[in-house]
Amino acid sequence: MIKITIPIEPVEQARPRAVRMRRGVRLYDPAKVRKYKSDLALRVRMRYPSKPLTGPLKVTLRFYRHLQASLTKKRTCPAAVRSPQADCEA
Repeated sequence: MIKITIPIEPVEQARPRAVRMRRGVRLYDPAKVRKYKSDLALRVRMRYPSKPLTGPLKVTLRFYRHLQASLTKKRTCPAAVRSPQADCEA
């Protein structure tokens, strides 16, 4: 089993931006997304061996992120974030 933890905040995939060029349209990622993708790729390349994995694979992804500042105090309970029906006595 290989476990990789990448300590960077997840970034939402924004819509690609478009710019008109002489011969057509060029699409590009916003700067925040482009930086996240390159940083993520670099960290994974440093952690993984150079050979690709073969055979059946099972992948489990977990994303940890900071709570949004806009959440109310009642919803800052970790149980309330995971499940809206959970009761929080904090």
